[in-house]
Amino acid sequence: MRVLKPEVAREREEKILRMIIQEYVETRKPVGSELVAKKGLPGVSSATIRNAMKKLEDDGFLYQPHSSGGRIPTDKAYRFYVDYLSKIQKIASKERERIESEYKRGTDEINHVMLQTCKMLSALSHSAGFVFTSDVQDSTVQRLDFIPLGPFNVLAVLVTAEGVVKHWPVRVNGIVSPARLMMLNNYINEQISGLTIRNAQRVLWENLNNGAGDNGGFCELACKILKEMADQQTPDEQLYLEGMSQLIENIGQEDYGEFSQMVRVMEERDKFAGFLNEKMQELQSNKDLKVSVSIGEENELSELKNLSIITSAYKVGDKTVGLLGIVGPKHMEYTKMMSLVNFIGDMLGTKIKHWQSSLENKKEDEE
Repeated sequence: MRVLKPEVAREREEKILRMIIQEYVETRKPVGSELVAKKGLPGVSSATIRNAMKKLEDDGFLYQPHSSGGRIPTDKAYRFYVDYLSKIQKIASKERERIESEYKRGTDEINHVMLQTCKMLSALSHSAGFVFTSDVQDSTVQRLDFIPLGPFNVLAVLVTAEGVVKHWPVRVNGIVSPARLMMLNNYINEQISGLTIRNAQRVLWENLNNGAGDNGGFCELACKILKEMADQQTPDEQLYLEGMSQLIENIGQEDYGEFSQMVRVMEERDKFAGFLNEKMQELQSNKDLKVSVSIGEENELSELKNLSIITSAYKVGDKTVGLLGIVGPKHMEYTKMMSLVNFIGDMLGTKIKHWQSSLENKKEDEE
C-alpha cells in the first residue's frame, strides 16, 4: 500500500475540505465522497476520500448530520477557509465600478454617506450592513465656529475629522460683530484644532483657569459645547445599520428558531455597539489586520452564534476613525464578502478625507 508523505496527505485533506465548504456554501446540502471525487479528485478513490473526510471529522472540521449522509462544515472549517481566502482576496471588476460610481455621486451630508455605505454593503452582500463610528470623546476637532444669526444669537458648528457635524443655536450676552467673531473663532481653533474632544476640553479649561481665554466668554462656551456633545452621544449616533430584512431572508431554515434574539440584540444597539467597539480596538491594536472575521461561536455575543461578522476599519490618514462590515450567515461567500468590506472601507476613508478638504476650502473662501 502506498504511503503518502504527511505534507502531501495534509494538502489533499485541505483540498477536500475547501471543496466541501465551497459545495456546501453553494448548495446548502451535506457533501458526500462521491461528489468530491467526481468534481475535484478524479484520480482518487471514494474510499480514500471517505477516510480523509473521517479524519477531518475527527479533527473537528466536519460533522455528519445523519449516519448515512454527507458531511457539512463546522465553525472550525469556516475559520480555516477564511484564513485561506485572506491570501487570495479579489473583487469582481463590475462590482468595483458600481461601488466607485456610488461614491462619485457624492453627498454634502456625512450622515448620508454613512447610510449610503450601509445600504451598499447590505445590497451587495444580501445581508445586514453597518458602519460604527469611534467614541466622540476620541474624535478629533477639525473646527468649532460661531456663526452670527442676529443680535444676541449665534450658531455653534462643530466639525470632527471623523465626519461628525453638530450645531447648536446659542444665545449670548452681548452683540458681537462678524469681524470680532471671526477673530474669536480663529483663536479658539488655534488652541483646539487637531486635538481630541477630550483634550480640547482640557486645553480650554486650562486657558480659562490661567486667565488666557476670556474672549467675551466664548472659550467657556466652546468648552461647554464640547462637553455637551460628549455627554449626549448615544449608540444611535455611533451605529448605522441597514438590511435586517435582507439578513433574515438569507438565513437558512434551520436557524430561524433563534433569529428573534439576533434581531433584538442588533436593533437594541447598546450591546451590539459594545461588541463592535471591541472589534475596533482589536483592529487598531493589530496594524497588519485589515479585515476581521468572526464565525459562529467566535462571536462573544451568544445571540450571534449562528452568524458570521466581517469587519474592517476605515481610516483618515493613519488614524482609525470607525468600523464597517456585514453580518451574514455562516455559509456566506467569504472571498467576495471579505474583499467587499475591505474595498468599501478604503472608499469610505477616502470619501471622508475629500469631504474634509472641501470643507476646509469652503471655509477659506468664506474668510
